[in-house]
Amino acid sequence: MADLRKSDPYMLSRDLTASARLNHQHYLWQQELQSLLHCSVPRPGPSAAIADVATGTGVWLLEAARQFPDIECLGLDISTEQCPPTAWVPSSVKFEAWSFFEEPPCSLRGKFDIVHIRLIGIVIEHDPMPVIRNIAMLLKPNGYLQWEEMNAAQYVIAPPNDTTKTEALHCMNDWMMAQGQSIWVPRVAETLNANGFHNAQRYDVGLDMSLLKYHTTVHVSVWAEIASGLPEGKRKEEFSRTVSKVQEEVKQGVGYGRAKYVFVAQRDE
Repeated sequence: MADLRKSDPYMLSRDLTASARLNHQHYLWQQELQSLLHCSVPRPGPSAAIADVATGTGVWLLEAARQFPDIECLGLDISTEQCPPTAWVPSSVKFEAWSFFEEPPCSLRGKFDIVHIRLIGIVIEHDPMPVIRNIAMLLKPNGYLQWEEMNAAQYVIAPPNDTTKTEALHCMNDWMMAQGQSIWVPRVAETLNANGFHNAQRYDVGLDMSLLKYHTTVHVSVWAEIASGLPEGKRKEEFSRTVSKVQEEVKQGVGYGRAKYVFVAQRDE
């Protein structure tokens, strides 16, 4: 399938269905990661500040605010339309519009003890360095970055039997593998260590097969969002046909899921 990127690098929707999918996805990830913060990240003290970059619906940040009620929590995203209104959230939680493709405003530079990001690879095609530089500006010296992405190389396509078709899912997986992030994401730790961070580590998180049915739902929802957002034309028709075939395979009991990476690093002094 062709490259589907548009002038807006975010290929997904921000409507109510997309928000529900993001919230579902968050809780699935937490089932497998077991905690909001990796065990190598020190728990924040009362005066700490956390930023959740590409916060989406803000669900990760709100969970952090419940676990650490005495810290400052800021959710940042190019759009805050999926976030809850200020009146509904604790006073320690705020949301602001900011694109990580731009340098942060002076008011946010060097402010945060911890920066969390998840699944931004979908909008970074080949070179993560501009984004890494901008995110580093948010952190205090020796502050922690926790960055979570899919592991494109470790995936499961699981039919219920040997006769069930899986061609469409393999086609979709091949398309995902062809996107640029499948090349640079596995090397994020090395990239961070060479560019303003130290002690960067990659932690591999396997796929919990008991959750495969639910992960399948999320993946298919993502592909349907991409299809619906494409402009009319040949590539929309081609991609939509593949999504329809995937949905038929899933109805026959085929499952799809991917393992995950967690990267943890400290900003240089």
